[in-house]
Amino acid sequence: MIFALIPPTLLVLCRELFPDSSPAMAILPLPELEQKTVILHQWLHEKEMEQLAGYLYPKRRQEWLAGRICAKQALHSFLHNTPKPPPLPDHHRWRVAAEESGRPYFKQLPGIALPFPQLSITHSKSFAAALVSTRPCGIDIQYPSEGLDRVKERFCTEKEAERLQQSLPHLPHLSRLSLLWTGKEAIKKMLSPTGIPGFHEIALGDITTLNKTETLLHFSTTKVPKTSLPVLAGLLNNGYGLALCCLEGRKTTNFTPAKANA
Repeated sequence: MIFALIPPTLLVLCRELFPDSSPAMAILPLPELEQKTVILHQWLHEKEMEQLAGYLYPKRRQEWLAGRICAKQALHSFLHNTPKPPPLPDHHRWRVAAEESGRPYFKQLPGIALPFPQLSITHSKSFAAALVSTRPCGIDIQYPSEGLDRVKERFCTEKEAERLQQSLPHLPHLSRLSLLWTGKEAIKKMLSPTGIPGFHEIALGDITTLNKTETLLHFSTTKVPKTSLPVLAGLLNNGYGLALCCLEGRKTTNFTPAKANA
């Protein structure tokens, strides 16, 4: 399986920004996804194989499968980076299930005594991605399509648009919108265990430019009163917007990257 390369600066910033969460992620190009039977049996639990068989539309089948594979690859990286890595079961022995709300999680299985982390999955156009961490987390990827501009009133206020223009003048309009969309979607997924807020219940505050491609978006929401929720957002080499966040136990408002620009 050919996973997309994650920008090294993004990984460094993610681990510095969310040190309590030990985040790990994976990104997979959908066109690279081969659906041969032998590959499916390597990656999917028998219950997942049954679920995949129920998807008749090729696009839905491909997105669902890529999300599960990314989740298991991210879980493998997460467990491998623990201080005392446990014996890692084969991918087909792990199962990703979903709550009634659609929120994914790793289902505890008989014979696998591992402290499974939190999970978030996303897909857009030609890519899927997943994020795992010890604390509630959210990840979103978005192609900067014209559709974002057509529906911007749903997720972007005039004040937020002005703030993005002032802070990120070097980025195209659609790229700025994709960062805001992914940032709010990541927040929604992170807070989903306690109820999913609407787009306009999440307000963009300060914006901290970290380097040429990554930025730190600070959000506030009525779900977490009087708290700034930082989201790491950036543009991948293919132009896609990507945002991720973890619900940290410590304040990160005054975050200063130590290695991002090295």
